[in-house]
Amino acid sequence: MKPIYKAKAPMRIGFFGGGTDVSPYPEEHGGKVLNCTIDKYVRCMLRPTGKPGVTIRSLDLATITENVAGRQWTGNLPLPEAVMNAHPEVDGVEIVMFSDVPPGSGLGSSSALVVALLKVLDAAFNLGFTPHDLAKMAYRIEREDLGISGGWQDQYAAAFGGMNVYHFGTGDAIVEPVVADDSAILELESTLVIGFIGDRQMLTRNVVNDQVQRLREGDTLRYHHETKAFVDEAVKLLRAQRIPDFGRLLHEAWEVKKAFSPHIASPAVDQVYAIARQHGAWGGKLSGAGGGGFMCFCCPFERRLELEQALTEAGVRVRPFSFTRAGVHAWKAQP
Repeated sequence: MKPIYKAKAPMRIGFFGGGTDVSPYPEEHGGKVLNCTIDKYVRCMLRPTGKPGVTIRSLDLATITENVAGRQWTGNLPLPEAVMNAHPEVDGVEIVMFSDVPPGSGLGSSSALVVALLKVLDAAFNLGFTPHDLAKMAYRIEREDLGISGGWQDQYAAAFGGMNVYHFGTGDAIVEPVVADDSAILELESTLVIGFIGDRQMLTRNVVNDQVQRLREGDTLRYHHETKAFVDEAVKLLRAQRIPDFGRLLHEAWEVKKAFSPHIASPAVDQVYAIARQHGAWGGKLSGAGGGGFMCFCCPFERRLELEQALTEAGVRVRPFSFTRAGVHAWKAQP
């Protein structure tokens, strides 16, 4: 029997620099983002069917779509459909997939899905993709083929993994690992709380488009510059294990990020953030373009449970997590 292949791609928490990876800023000024992958994944499996066509099943969305002989897809799963459209030579397979978090998470789940699918195709058909290839192809599929608004950081985080600064410009991105000592990463992890405050999926395109429009008009250019400058300061604090100051810098950066667009922080977001600050958070932010999804808060270790309880009482779905070092990974298994 032919083997099956599986892959998983990690999601990420974006800390500083988000928005400077969205065109046209990186091409004109150079973008810079600090993020780290976490143990929340998009997972997929590819297995041969022995018959013509491609079937895609999303377990978490309870949706199936099929394509036989290049005809129109029968379902509505645009991201995996676009991945398969980019590789029409692939035939006679079924793709099964699901995500550890709900859609609209702000953790980069859409890009992780595309990267995971490309990686499982790479493993099954020996396509020879590098991490840079995976990130760039995922960006093209999402941003160009499907016209989904957004930046570069999610694709690169899913492909490379770990705590990195990503430098974006007109050529290949530069991936800069931040710390070699696990102590700094573990100490930061011990102070962080993340929680899902609500689906932002319908808002994302409008939020990003509004940010781009304001940037093109020159209204927010200085805020983008400030946001990028926070990255270098945050790296210095992290390397020195000055985690309380890192948390306070998150607060400063969040105040600046909200100036990108009035749609980033809804009244509900502001309310949750105020509750977190009242219960010990040094700072925090939305992990994504804005409007909803997951929020991340940095607080003293001894106040974590207090903060988690307050957030839960406010309707936030607090989720445990750990940082990861690895990016997307694929492997072969017996059916």
